[in-house]
Amino acid sequence: MKLADWIDRLSIGTGKAVSWIVPVLVLELVYDTAARYLFNAPTIWSYDMSYMLYGTLFMLGAAWTLQQEEHVRIDIVSGNLSPRTRAAVDVLGYLVFFFPAVGALVGYGASFALESWMILERSGQSMWQPPIYIFKTVLPLAGLLLLLQGLARFCRSLRLLWKGGGA
Repeated sequence: MKLADWIDRLSIGTGKAVSWIVPVLVLELVYDTAARYLFNAPTIWSYDMSYMLYGTLFMLGAAWTLQQEEHVRIDIVSGNLSPRTRAAVDVLGYLVFFFPAVGALVGYGASFALESWMILERSGQSMWQPPIYIFKTVLPLAGLLLLLQGLARFCRSLRLLWKGGGA
């Protein structure tokens, strides 16, 4: 499963890279809080920066979270299943829920981002009004990474289901 291993490495690398957003976000929020409450000088850019940084972290970290098997799951049910039965449930879940939802995320996200790029959209959330089209591009990119990681997990579940043994 060389392709699945490559996808894992991509998800891990992306997740580790975007984890560096956390200290940047913390520093940005501390700076804005200090400027606002200690110096009575609120920033016009902090709100936009914080939701764009957090959104990027959240979205681009999703594939890594899936690769690490850290997404919410009902362990009380799946924990009592045999590995092959769990693989069958996973295969069904990927086919019925995951691939259609993430496929829609990629498709609609790409359309959403393209429209934003075409008009060079700016944020209307603050007086700063930064370009928002770059941030909106994160949505289909994150969806694509999540789709790839889901495909790797799906293939491993299929292999376990068909051949048995470890995945």
